[in-house]
Amino acid sequence: MSRFVRGRRRRLRGTAPQARDARRQLQVLVVSASMGAGHDGAARELARRLQRLGYSSDVRDFLESGPLRIGAALRRSYEIQLRYLPGTYEATYRMWFRAPWLCPPLARFVAILTRRRLLSWIDDAGPCAILSTYPLATLSLGELRKTGRLAVPVANYITDFGVHPLWIHAGVDLTLTVHEGPARRAAELSGIQSNVCEPAVSEAFEPSGLPSRQESRRKLGLDDPERAVLVAAGSWGVGQVEQTVRDVAAGGRFVPVVACGSDRRLRSRLDRVVGRESMRAVVLGWTDDMPGVIAACDVVVDNAGGLTAFEAMRAGVPVVSYKTIPGHGRENAEAMSEAGVVSGAADADALSLLLDALTHAGPARAAQVSAASKMFGPDPAELIAAMVTTTPAALFSR
Repeated sequence: MSRFVRGRRRRLRGTAPQARDARRQLQVLVVSASMGAGHDGAARELARRLQRLGYSSDVRDFLESGPLRIGAALRRSYEIQLRYLPGTYEATYRMWFRAPWLCPPLARFVAILTRRRLLSWIDDAGPCAILSTYPLATLSLGELRKTGRLAVPVANYITDFGVHPLWIHAGVDLTLTVHEGPARRAAELSGIQSNVCEPAVSEAFEPSGLPSRQESRRKLGLDDPERAVLVAAGSWGVGQVEQTVRDVAAGGRFVPVVACGSDRRLRSRLDRVVGRESMRAVVLGWTDDMPGVIAACDVVVDNAGGLTAFEAMRAGVPVVSYKTIPGHGRENAEAMSEAGVVSGAADADALSLLLDALTHAGPARAAQVSAASKMFGPDPAELIAAMVTTTPAALFSR
């Protein structure tokens, strides 16, 4: 299948409907990005769910789609901003809200840089659909779809609760958000309907499937009466983690359990702080047993509103936003607080009051857990599968 675009003959990339229907096993190309664990975590979970529905998947890292290792440089600059120059990241993040007219030129630029590799991946995979879990990938794929270079439908799964303008492109066929609030915001930005689905969280975090609370606490060295608070800082361990641990531990009423992610230096610093200040705390490095860690804790204190927050919500553990990282962290915290699925603490005193209310059964804990549990409903994989089967043939050649 081919068509003329701007005077030059170009082949539309992707499998034609007839060939697609003839496949014994349908294929979905999933485009994520190794920017922390949130985008990749959602991609892996969605790929697993699609496989359960009969689709095979090919997961690719969008950061590998650009020339001259530009993706690695982007990841490193992002990490440097979060760790050492948070004010610059906040300014950059907010700039797109103040100047949304810059988004379309950026989408065209990103598409120019990445289209060669993206189209090569599409040719190799022969997918019936493409799924993006990263905003710049969404911009590039949406632009390719809009300009007629891409023949198969594209789904955009927004991993954040707060919707940034760069998460949106009107060229994609399906936009998925994790709550009605983000869905309304995405629709306002794109001018097209957005669909609500549940967060892409593993079924290992279902309350019925969690490890034993008693055994999980034993593994962490927690006594039964202790009120344990998981301090989560993402896979990179960024943010004001040390101060958060001190604020949680102040007064000795709560025991911080700290997930340092892959940051070994953070773990070493916290070990020294705990020893020097005779603080009761559990400091963890990278762990593959997050279901057990969350099962052992009474509350999660989070600074980004990312994957760990959604995992806690599915497990029925309340989440408090505190000392959030700039940019998407603050945006997520504000949107989640507005929706009632997390509680936000502005300072150490407010944090202490919230932990008092949420670490034991009561109306505050019940209301927040109930609001968060309502987010888990429609399966995003089923909505993606429905997009494949209902997309009119005309859209495959637009």
